[in-house]
Amino acid sequence: MADHYNRYPLKQFAATIADCIDLPLPENYAPAIGWVSNILKERLGGTADRAVLYHADAVGLYMWQKYTHLFAPVYAHTSLSLPFLSTVESVTPVAHASMYTGLDPKEHGICTYVRPQLTCSTLFDELIKAGKKVAILAQSDSTFLHIFAGRELDYFEEPNAISIQEKALELIAADQYDVISIHTFDYDDAAHQYGPESKEALNAISIEAQGFNDIVNELKKLKDKHRILYTYSPDHGQHLTAGGSGAHGSKMIEDMNVLHFFGTI
Repeated sequence: MADHYNRYPLKQFAATIADCIDLPLPENYAPAIGWVSNILKERLGGTADRAVLYHADAVGLYMWQKYTHLFAPVYAHTSLSLPFLSTVESVTPVAHASMYTGLDPKEHGICTYVRPQLTCSTLFDELIKAGKKVAILAQSDSTFLHIFAGRELDYFEEPNAISIQEKALELIAADQYDVISIHTFDYDDAAHQYGPESKEALNAISIEAQGFNDIVNELKKLKDKHRILYTYSPDHGQHLTAGGSGAHGSKMIEDMNVLHFFGTI
């Protein structure tokens, strides 16, 4: 059977998360994937009052297929996986804008690798309108710190995935935020420089997966206080170039197909 594109576009991510936390969204958002949110709400025993959304940048579906064992820490804490299709172009600003606005690139206005502050409604804006306390925790110069800037939420910037993990544990333990969105790109950086399947890139995948593991273990300490939804949600993949480095932005299966994981407490 030939390779094929995944069924669900990234723009359905926002409404699916919103449905799980009982957050109404404007009608122009792409709809929730109802069967997914229904399963998650059943496992939650209602709707979530806390959510942590972990975005490991550039981890394509084929990396799960070839190096499944590296993701054992993600499998250990999640109960549902869903193949998503990235955007055209398959680059971080375009993909994350669609994930958090429910819109196609031509509708939210980011169609290539540019990072303007989004002026349309985002999931963050709707959370803030609903009175939720929100944090973005991202690596230095993250796209999240550019396209989602200017909102009445808390922004935290750290230099690498290990520092992100440490800060995330601190924020979770404080139990002040309804939603925390996390963006790391150690794998993306290593893959660009050394190749998507290089030892450096695979080590970065392991570091990010272990960080996710530690974050969920910290969330589990709050199990008697909250119903919690968490995800491991990449934006796009990355392919090997003729020169041996990694790249993305194309319509190649390696760039377009990603796999999201969902867990509940």
